[in-house]
Amino acid sequence: MRHFKGYYFFIMFTLLLTGCADVEKSPSNTKLTIESYTMSDQESLLISKTGVEQIEFFKLNGTLKEEDDLQISVEVFENGKAKAELLKSWDDIETKYKDSLISFGISDSTDEDPSLKLINGIPSGLATTFYPSNMTTYSFSKLIDEKITLEKNKPIYLAGWLGTTKNELRSSGVVNGELPPGIEETELAFLYKVLWTDKENK
Repeated sequence: MRHFKGYYFFIMFTLLLTGCADVEKSPSNTKLTIESYTMSDQESLLISKTGVEQIEFFKLNGTLKEEDDLQISVEVFENGKAKAELLKSWDDIETKYKDSLISFGISDSTDEDPSLKLINGIPSGLATTFYPSNMTTYSFSKLIDEKITLEKNKPIYLAGWLGTTKNELRSSGVVNGELPPGIEETELAFLYKVLWTDKENK
């Protein structure tokens, strides 16, 4: 009887260890959330010293499964139509996010150089590029104002820069991650996008 009890407890202990190992190895239900991050006055002051006047930050939480991927990019729209995808990051070394910060910023153009500098801050680093622009009026704003739970294969738009050469421009406003209204009327737009999807085969 004593031998039977010892064997029983050994089996139960083994099952518990196996269950814990499985949980640590890969979460059964992946949940990724993202929300806007509001900078403190001190943080805003520090950012202003970098020359980047237009920037939005977001907090990311959750854990990716081994077969999942989180793609972050900037979509370019010209005259209402998607034209390019810039600064795309995927297969990042970071798969566990706890208040991880990502950001999208734009440096204004100058008379000497009309190009815009696009900035994509991801958990593991920073990527930048330049894009030609002759827009004279623009707006820049975040597109979410509450925590959003990502759905697989559904893009979420976090922030947008919309520009025109005309005197009037429709404000994008908060649309909780959807494409902003009036995008088809915009001459040039940059939208900061996050997409939870399957990892691409190499």
